[in-house]
Amino acid sequence: MYSPGFAPAMAFRVELTPRAQQDLDRICGWVIREAPIAGGLSFERFEKSILALSDLPERCTVEPRFSSQYRTVRKLVFGTTRYKYRIYFAVIGDVVRVVHIRHGSQKEPGRV
Repeated sequence: MYSPGFAPAMAFRVELTPRAQQDLDRICGWVIREAPIAGGLSFERFEKSILALSDLPERCTVEPRFSSQYRTVRKLVFGTTRYKYRIYFAVIGDVVRVVHIRHGSQKEPGRV
């Protein structure tokens, strides 16, 4: 018997805003410069974690500071203590729109 509670999760399309793409390019350049061999593998895991937002993006915490009545912004945290990144995104229909990516040592953005 079919139960709606066990329905397969809806797959979302993940898109990066130009700002998020610039953030990702900057991070990739830094990672490859700092660790030419292992950096590529690490960055690949980072990209996969962003793409994994296509399944259950609601699992990530809501960032009330950046959310409004028109848009809910969520945050995915990737990495270890020293190399932690915050990925800010909003779910709009069937699209997960990544709006900003920051290194954990950077201050919280004023606006995303």
